[in-house]
Amino acid sequence: METSTVSTEDLKEIIYHKNLKVGTYWILFSSCILQVLNAYYLFLGFNLLTPLGIACNTIHTAFLIISAICIKFAFKSKRASHHSWIISAFCIGLFWAISTVNTVYFWNQPEPASRGIVIGAFSLVIGWYARPALLLTAFPTMLAAYIYLIVGFSDKTHLGLLLSILKFPALMLASLYTLRYWLSFCMEKFVENEILTEKLEAMVRIDELTKIANRKGYNEALEQALEVAQRFGKPLTLLLIDVDYFKQYNDHLGHQAGDRCIKAIAKVLSNHARRAIDTAARIGGEEFALILPSCDQYQATTIADKIQETLANQMIYHPASPISPNVTISIGISEYVPNDTSGTLYNKADMALYEAKHHGRNCFVVATDIQNNSQSLDAV
Repeated sequence: METSTVSTEDLKEIIYHKNLKVGTYWILFSSCILQVLNAYYLFLGFNLLTPLGIACNTIHTAFLIISAICIKFAFKSKRASHHSWIISAFCIGLFWAISTVNTVYFWNQPEPASRGIVIGAFSLVIGWYARPALLLTAFPTMLAAYIYLIVGFSDKTHLGLLLSILKFPALMLASLYTLRYWLSFCMEKFVENEILTEKLEAMVRIDELTKIANRKGYNEALEQALEVAQRFGKPLTLLLIDVDYFKQYNDHLGHQAGDRCIKAIAKVLSNHARRAIDTAARIGGEEFALILPSCDQYQATTIADKIQETLANQMIYHPASPISPNVTISIGISEYVPNDTSGTLYNKADMALYEAKHHGRNCFVVATDIQNNSQSLDAV
């Protein structure tokens, strides 16, 4: 039975990519807010509408635009090392650094400027904590701007300057470590929950006794196989299998022996459903089904013959069977034809199974053989 599974690494990569996307939007949003404030205060002061002022504002605006364009291209690749991401991170760092320098140059406000660069750094940590390579690309220019503010506009002692400078990267590293720790913790829990959910969903489709598909799994697999057969014109064959005189088997040997018998037959069927697209299912107490996509009725009869031969070789003793000293099965076979539904395909196989029982059991019957015989009788 074919199942769709996602590996742990794939799940982690999906989480990282979503985190990167949301974080990048946050960084662009916070950067745009800064740009709007810069533009507002720049044009509010008419004395700042000089060629130099406009040029400075245009330069860091250009870096923001370049970063946004690179991000648009970078989203086409999930790899953080992609050159578009690196260029974008570098431009964002320059944008915040130049904005800080502009604040000092035009308004002579080093204290708000230093706070602004710290806010920008925290904004980047919040947005890109899952991608340290991008932070490493953006931070050098921001750190240089911060050092420029501390050294150029502070009257602190050498020790005070050193502590002020070291405080900036220390806070960034501490924040980065904390966020990455919680990301790792939450991601592990998320992956565990996804794996558990996948297992629970599989359990809903798996028969507890035989470990093959149950009725729900059979229904879903048959619908999928029918969709493929209808869309691509591929053959599809359904086998219905019933254990002969199973009630008598249970009555004589008990339900535990009956369970062992059912498990043995399920294993035989599962061994003959070798392809990933094949499905072996237990759809009733002693009734099984075998869904064989891309398999016509002639190939299916060969498989049915091998199934009965394999079961006969196992020689599971049946003390109450009137046809054999060992457990036997009857099989009904139907092949998909255009306009068939899951119901009509099942009904044809069920009719063939009934004919197999009517003809002495321990055999298989193809639904088309019944139809051909009926047509021959009508002609006579």
